[in-house]
Amino acid sequence: MSGWLDRTFLDVEAWKYLAILGVVFGALLGKAILEWVLRRYFRALLARTGLSYLQKTIEGADRALGFLTFALIVFLAVPLIELPKDASDIIRIAARMMTAIGGVWLSFRVLDVLFDWLAGRAEQTDSKLDDQLIPILRRTVKVFAAVIGGLFVLQNMNVDVGSLLAGLGLGGLAFALAAKDTVANFFGSVMIFVDKPFTIGDWVVIDKHEGIVEEVGFRTSRIRTFYNSLLTVPNSMMTTAVIDNYGARKYRRYSTTLGITYDTSPERVQAFCEGIRAIISGMPGMRKDYYIVEFRDFGDFSLNIMLYCFMETPTWADELRVRTNLNLEILRLADKLGVSFAFPTTSIHIERHAAQGTSPSAAKPPRPEELAELVRGFGPRGAFARPTGMKISPGYDAATVPLDANDPHAGAAGAGEG
Repeated sequence: MSGWLDRTFLDVEAWKYLAILGVVFGALLGKAILEWVLRRYFRALLARTGLSYLQKTIEGADRALGFLTFALIVFLAVPLIELPKDASDIIRIAARMMTAIGGVWLSFRVLDVLFDWLAGRAEQTDSKLDDQLIPILRRTVKVFAAVIGGLFVLQNMNVDVGSLLAGLGLGGLAFALAAKDTVANFFGSVMIFVDKPFTIGDWVVIDKHEGIVEEVGFRTSRIRTFYNSLLTVPNSMMTTAVIDNYGARKYRRYSTTLGITYDTSPERVQAFCEGIRAIISGMPGMRKDYYIVEFRDFGDFSLNIMLYCFMETPTWADELRVRTNLNLEILRLADKLGVSFAFPTTSIHIERHAAQGTSPSAAKPPRPEELAELVRGFGPRGAFARPTGMKISPGYDAATVPLDANDPHAGAAGAGEG
């Protein structure tokens, strides 16, 4: 047996081939044992600390650490076999490359674990700034680690890194010119972070493109449109584009015109306006310090009442729910007051004066003295004048002082349905 082990193949003894196989087998066994131990230990640790969401990422780090362990065992054990110089140099360079690649891989997995943990912490905060910052930092640090790792691998391949960097410096100007769009997009992403025109999750409109911001990257930002497509916008465009951030709104406006029929009495018109103000002042989700409900003008077929108010709601769905409740309350108010909503109509008047033996000229016109008295009644301090409006109820104007307990209308205002 010893004689067979001493035989040479390609100037290498047979036992050395077996030793190389033993080293590879031992390195694979050490890799598997280390991965199993670390995976079991970290799984229990994550379960105790409540960080189970990091399990998949840490398992990736276990594989990278196992590969690095395999490369280190080969790198340290192969020189002990005393192979010929050429074979030993080849194996040593290969082992050094594997060690460098394993180190870069491990650094990437460690960065993933770190940034996944930071992302989990960011989700627990109310601020959206950290949600926007972490993806940018992840990419920045990973690019930096990839460059350093690449130089480390090249150095282990006996490449003169200093000369390589000097050569790259000569072509730096051409590279900068070729990559000017990439540089502009990068600075655009920096300006997004500095100026904060929007954050992840905001509803924005950018040059007629509308949607929810999903991601802000180095070169582009991704926006999910309302028909569920994914819109990719270059960050350089953000420095010149007009950005309308709906997500930054504190209040959501509701502006409409309510048209009621011309046969509605002035008292009912006044009561209808005050009733809508009362609804707004008592409805959850409505802005209470500013709203306008006024009889604005005479339309072609209706008396037009202006409704201008705001809803304090965080989402569009909440806004629609509050608007629905407001509209339903207005319909109930109109039903209670006997107010009808107008729609375009055409009235046909048929004169029957000839059949009845009368004519329009037969009606006695009012005397000038009567007309003058009526006009004076609507003048200053006149009997019919209501320059500040009728006092049907307290009015429920926005941002008014609380009602006086002695006000005779206070009890009536608080009565009725809740």
